Amino acid sequence: MRSHQLAELAGVTVRTLRHYHQIGVLPEPPRSPNGYRRYTVDDLVRLLRIRHLAGLGVSLTEVPGVLDDDSHETVTTVLDRIEADIDAKMAQLSAQRDLVRSLRTEGGAPDAPAGLGGDLSKLHRELGLPAEAARFDLDVATLIARLSGPDVHAAREAIANLSEHATPAFFDAIKRLARMPPDAPGEQRQRTADGLRANLPTALPNKCESADTTITKMLQELQQLHLNSAQLDTLARLRMPRS
Repeated sequence: MRSHQLAELAGVTVRTLRHYHQIGVLPEPPRSPNGYRRYTVDDLVRLLRIRHLAGLGVSLTEVPGVLDDDSHETVTTVLDRIEADIDAKMAQLSAQRDLVRSLRTEGGAPDAPAGLGGDLSKLHRELGLPAEAARFDLDVATLIARLSGPDVHAAREAIANLSEHATPAFFDAIKRLARMPPDAPGEQRQRTADGLRANLPTALPNKCESADTTITKMLQELQQLHLNSAQLDTLARLRMPRS
């Protein structure tokens, strides 16, 4: 039989056949005088076995060993590896399902960092942030979560502390900063910076006193890209100690 006939019977493409020949899992048959490969039913049986093993989770690099080595040790090793992969995938899917259920229950943003979506959405509702400001805050959280590692416990603790202990004056200052136009007068900028500074010690935990240099630089770049000149000036005033 010809290549296209074998491929059709096995449920693969001719391109797949060529790939199997190239990597050595399916020996290339001799060619007829006109240059076409001529396959036999043995080739079809081996190809069907390859497809079955691939569906089981056997990698193509492992296929020759399983097909051509009948030893119990080889098969056991491959099956142990497949089962470990399946267990890992099941754990990943279970965690993914839990996250989806949590997002549905808590009403969090699906694109928020894992474990923080519900907390952030709740905080944004409490603050009454404009959509653009909430989006920027989510961008900041996404960046920090990625660069700080998989443990979001500290971030969740900071958000919970902020929700529980921040004063109305702090929330008001945050909203003033979020809604500040680029032509806001200096007095308004200073008053907002002072309002933030006065409440920061009680609103935020002390664990974030020293930030990683890379994170700090990227956060500053994010601010430059998304905040207007008055907001940037307000944050600069916030970092400057009052005389």
